[in-house]
Amino acid sequence: MTRNSERRSRSRSSSSPASRDWALPAATLAAALLLWEAVARSGLYPPHLFPPPTAAARALKDMARTGQLGADLAASGRRWLLGLLIGNAAGVLLGAATGAARPLRSSVGTLINALRTIPFLILIPIAMLWLGLGEAEKVAITAWGAAFPVWLNTQTGFLGVERQYVWAAQCLGARGARLYWEVHLRRCIPYIVAGVRVSIATATFALAAAELTGAFEGLGFRIFYSYQMFQVERMMAGIMVVALLGLALDRAFMAAVARLLPWQPEAHE
Repeated sequence: MTRNSERRSRSRSSSSPASRDWALPAATLAAALLLWEAVARSGLYPPHLFPPPTAAARALKDMARTGQLGADLAASGRRWLLGLLIGNAAGVLLGAATGAARPLRSSVGTLINALRTIPFLILIPIAMLWLGLGEAEKVAITAWGAAFPVWLNTQTGFLGVERQYVWAAQCLGARGARLYWEVHLRRCIPYIVAGVRVSIATATFALAAAELTGAFEGLGFRIFYSYQMFQVERMMAGIMVVALLGLALDRAFMAAVARLLPWQPEAHE
């Protein structure tokens, strides 16, 4: 076998797993769209209430042509990213604190556990009263939704650190902040990764809820506005964009984890 043929063989063998990884999700998505199209055209539901995906795609194309889609994506993306960063930073700090100190876990941790059960929609009127109808209210609600999964996972990671690792580090002279950095935080990385992955979705939920009221641009606003105007095709188009963006963000995050933390099991799912 020549050297060129060996290279082609290795290239085919290395690319085939990646192709298989994409083939099944793509086939599942295509099957779901075909089923949606068939049900919409079967006459079981009125077409103005249950439009087919082709109609939603035409509405999406029109929104992109007029610049409406780009403006909504920019507004929602800015709010989502800022809220996610704030919420994740707060979640890691609070999780490390309550996981490391039993008194904080009994006091602050109990309070956070109570607060995380409050639905986003209930908090929106309070956020509007305290922060107004501007960007601060929407970013705050998004950060609220993003913080709790990261806090809970970080705390769980701290509580799950094996004592032998702590003892070994102490025998080597690690104390105080260095002990927490070298042992606790590093052992918590898989938990933090899992929390951030969940927070990507919960931040999206929270932002969509915040954009339903007091907003004049954004994907959540556009979906609710289309509902009010009975533009079901545009409403479905907005929902499709949110779903595809959520999938793309999750895949991008896991790709970043695979590149930065290749030893983590989550990186190879």
